[in-house]
Amino acid sequence: MNWKEQQKYDREQLILAQAETMLTQNVDGTINMDELALAVGISKGTLYNHFTNKDAIIARILERNAQNFLKMMRETMINVDDSTLRINTLIHTISRNPYFILVLQNKPDRTKKTELTSIFEKIYEELAILFKHLQTQNVLDSVYPTTFLVSYFIHLFDPAIFDHLLQEGVLEDQIIALTERFFFQGTQKES
Repeated sequence: MNWKEQQKYDREQLILAQAETMLTQNVDGTINMDELALAVGISKGTLYNHFTNKDAIIARILERNAQNFLKMMRETMINVDDSTLRINTLIHTISRNPYFILVLQNKPDRTKKTELTSIFEKIYEELAILFKHLQTQNVLDSVYPTTFLVSYFIHLFDPAIFDHLLQEGVLEDQIIALTERFFFQGTQKES
């Protein structure tokens, strides 16, 4: 990579980092291009030289974070021996990472073929493998189709639900513990 290409790459990374911060801090999860250009210290025209519109910026942010999410999942699958602990590790890691939650709340339209869709297909496939393995070990009931378990797992991380629970006084560690209990033990009363 020559100097000019490196400079362009560095500026794009700066734009993406600032836009990512804006996405996670703004209540409505949007980016204002004027504010973004100002925050990065470039003109709006220069911003559009790097990205055609804010959707392109958001797509790139989601792709990067989805790739990191997939990497984290794979590392967990490799480094954690116990299957139940793998799920617990995923729950803890996802719930404490606002960028993973950002990715999960902005799941792509799976009817369109994009880089983000391809990454999500891999995430779904690898979660399905894990859940099928948990079913063969009788940790999870095999009555549940793996597609249901994967979808349910992904939907556990809706930020609106977390925010509501926190506002109601439920602590983050309690949310995680209850999510784990619900996921593994269901809603049946313990005897």
